[in-house]
Amino acid sequence: MKKIIWSLLAVSFAALFSSCSEDADVTAYLTEGQKNEIAAENPDKVFAAQVNGMYNDLQSYYRTNLDHNYFGQKSFDYLTSLMGNDMVMTGRFGMSLYHYLLDYGAENYTPTNNRWSEYYRIIDNCNQILATIDEDETNPAVLKYKAIALGLRGYAYLQLTYLYQFSYYVGADDTKWGKGAKYDWSQELCVPIVTETITGQQPRSTVAAVHEQLMGDLETSCDIFKEIGMTKTASPTDFDGCVAALYLARAHMIMHNWDDAIKYAQVVIDNYPVLTTENEILQGFSNLTLSDVVFGSDITSDNTTVYMSWFSQMDAYGDGYAGIGVWRAGFKPLVDRIADDDIRLQWFCCDRSTGIDNNGKRVTLLRDTKYAANVEYQSVKFIGTGRDNILAGNFDGWELGDYIYLRSEEAYLMKIEALAHKGDASAVTELESFMQTRQPSYTCPVSEKADLLEEINFQKRVEFWGEGMEYLDNRRLNIPVDRTDATWGKANNNHLDAGKLKVEQENTTLRYQLPLSEIENNKMIPASDQNPM
Repeated sequence: MKKIIWSLLAVSFAALFSSCSEDADVTAYLTEGQKNEIAAENPDKVFAAQVNGMYNDLQSYYRTNLDHNYFGQKSFDYLTSLMGNDMVMTGRFGMSLYHYLLDYGAENYTPTNNRWSEYYRIIDNCNQILATIDEDETNPAVLKYKAIALGLRGYAYLQLTYLYQFSYYVGADDTKWGKGAKYDWSQELCVPIVTETITGQQPRSTVAAVHEQLMGDLETSCDIFKEIGMTKTASPTDFDGCVAALYLARAHMIMHNWDDAIKYAQVVIDNYPVLTTENEILQGFSNLTLSDVVFGSDITSDNTTVYMSWFSQMDAYGDGYAGIGVWRAGFKPLVDRIADDDIRLQWFCCDRSTGIDNNGKRVTLLRDTKYAANVEYQSVKFIGTGRDNILAGNFDGWELGDYIYLRSEEAYLMKIEALAHKGDASAVTELESFMQTRQPSYTCPVSEKADLLEEINFQKRVEFWGEGMEYLDNRRLNIPVDRTDATWGKANNNHLDAGKLKVEQENTTLRYQLPLSEIENNKMIPASDQNPM
């Protein structure tokens, strides 16, 4: 760990020298005491460049470029979507194929090295900020940066828990997926904890210890943001109290703390509506002005690459990979279950969603065009240039679509699920209220608890298709990756034959090994502590 942390420090200071203002550069030469003095008077001078650097990493970070697969948080969303049931690879493309085949996590592979360095780089930068701020600081301008650093550190540790160990609990009582083979993984080894006070090489901490750390960080972040009036800021590009609350609610859902999950989901619900109009729901999820955007990144020609980007991988209308051959499709049994009057059906090109030709025959078109879809169930959910431009025949500018990391709909569905776990009857009425914004005729078709939780999960799978949410929920609810003909029938299964796998959530193929470089250089982690394959 020490070798990695010091290399990351070097990268961080290099970023300061190359990208900050002249005044900010000077702080790199100061002692901690001098930084403390300047931070108390002008915190932006000390911290702004470092925070902006972390925002840039959220949008575009990679350590090793692997076939344009890595670009910060949205690449996590895209690659983990390929590790579930609902996103179909439509050809044996070298790009991302091994994620789809669940063969990606060995210690010498690029994925584990990229993710490890991505999140520990954020942790390192947060620790530097927190080390510079006095514990008894009261200046709101400084406290803002403390809250951001705590929040981003909590986020980074949460992301690490998804990859390097099985979920705190694998499964939940009274669900169709049962409790899993071991259920409680809280005492198993996860990742090292490094903070502003815990430095140098560290051993792997338990899942429970990492959760305690990240939840403490996120809760303190929420409290500070509330204290200084930044629960919701004017810009969704800011890490604020609502962002911290949503990540904290995710952690509470993992630990079955249903009341606390509801509490922090409500913070978001109180500040953000859900999308309700056709123009919003079909816009393409590429504009931060959408009313449900809790956190995201404003993409410009100065901060994006073209092919190594989210819309290159996901936009069927553009000239990126998803538009020229690496087509993304929805899983047939998932899409076929969507109701005819559910507007989200139009996120997928199938004979129910894209119109009738001049002879009255149903056809599958690329939505809002006269072009045939490249594959059945092709996804058109994400449109970099926005739907209005597609309707006007303008396909340019797809690479400039904004990145959306968090949407308010997650908080609403999280609350509904937590209520259902508690046996609260209001879960049904709240689900119906939410769903009627997507399907006006919706009434909940089930009443038994296990069936209700499955229905909530299905609607969430549809709502967040392609956004990485299925992976997170599969991990904690013990939902297997099951793409087999034995379950779905060959005629009803549009997964590639090579991808027709059945893997339980506690299978080692669904867990990364620690990077080999960490095992070799961190004396506190013996080879015997490596995750087995």
